[in-house]
Amino acid sequence: MIKRAIKSDTAVTIVDSIMGSGKTSWAIQFMNETPEVQRFIYVTPYLAEIERIKQNVTNRNFVTPDPKYGKGRKYEHFKKLIGEGKDIVITHSLFSYADEELLQLLEWNNYILIMDEVFNVVEQVPLKQHDLQLLLSSNTISISEDGNIRWLNKEISETRYEDIKKMAEAGTLYLVNDTAFIWLFPADIFKAFDKTYILTYLFAGQLQRYYYDFYNIKYEYKAVELLNGSYCLLNHDINGEGRHHFKRLISICDNEKLNSIGEKETALSKSWFLSKNNSAKVKQLKDNLYNFFQHKTKAKSESILWTTFKSCKDKLKGKGYSSGVNYENYDDTLTLNRPCCYTPFNLRATNMYRHKTVLAFCLNRFMNPMEKHFFEQRGISVNEDLLALSDLLQWIYRSAIREGKPIQIYIPSRRMRELLIKWLDNEI
Repeated sequence: MIKRAIKSDTAVTIVDSIMGSGKTSWAIQFMNETPEVQRFIYVTPYLAEIERIKQNVTNRNFVTPDPKYGKGRKYEHFKKLIGEGKDIVITHSLFSYADEELLQLLEWNNYILIMDEVFNVVEQVPLKQHDLQLLLSSNTISISEDGNIRWLNKEISETRYEDIKKMAEAGTLYLVNDTAFIWLFPADIFKAFDKTYILTYLFAGQLQRYYYDFYNIKYEYKAVELLNGSYCLLNHDINGEGRHHFKRLISICDNEKLNSIGEKETALSKSWFLSKNNSAKVKQLKDNLYNFFQHKTKAKSESILWTTFKSCKDKLKGKGYSSGVNYENYDDTLTLNRPCCYTPFNLRATNMYRHKTVLAFCLNRFMNPMEKHFFEQRGISVNEDLLALSDLLQWIYRSAIREGKPIQIYIPSRRMRELLIKWLDNEI
């Protein structure tokens, strides 16, 4: 085992600033002003944002991994570029492959990490009960008191549990409630950077915050402000966010008949959609959605933006608002005026929907129960309301509101609607 020189005292700065305050602009300015001797890795959710970084950071040559230089794999080229000390811009998806070799390369090279939006650091791993019993009875795995899974049988080289084996050997797999495996992104990766900046909003309710608390990774909060033509990081203060600007632009549908479908606290949750007992209510929600778009607002498809859980999309889509786009591979060859109406609810860090003025957020956001239990059982309290509000706000900001234009929005879940109203009134 190679002895690690992990920069364990590395500070993480959460640039927790309201949408439109200039977080990405600050990052671009920061990279332009930093001497070239310092190297950066910039991680963004979408391919389209990669070009923005390449074009706007002018004092250094950002490169993107190319599979033809990595034996057919982008990740192999990514590691090669780190070894060469290049400035690199990649997607969240590629960064998620981080392994021991990447960790060592980061330790040997001085990099600053800038991550646009929070990263998927926690994930439930599919597990059947008989699989767990088989792994335990065959002494293939062991479970420590804190739930950490260890792989015991080193002689097994190939197994249908190969993914579980890799995660267990890396020490990143945990058992929750004796029924589910939870994977955590290897925390040492974050500790190997000279400095880490996370560009987001409402970090206090994000899974990455609870993950940092679990691993005792220290972080500080800052906010972005434009002063005398230059972006600066200042102490975080919610009173200076200017939410009144959003309140002036957002018109929330208050039609009692349309909103009655979501009166219960858990209405429109994922389990609500999946329950056979609610099939008639789901049909009613579809009718309400059609009514809102076609009669209440008389919206054209090019103005419509809506969302629900991906697995429930087909239950709600209708004439005039069913189209979508593979936003993960979106690039500048696609025009913004294309009539794409549906997006995932956790959409962030893209401006391709900035022409949309009539919105519908048809879901009630809760945490994955197993992920919630994992943190709470370890003494880390979670705030599901902040997580739900964060997703709602980020999704709304993909629309024309980012251009300072008014929008209309239908939020049939009373819980989600009240969270937005309280935020607009500075009560959250």
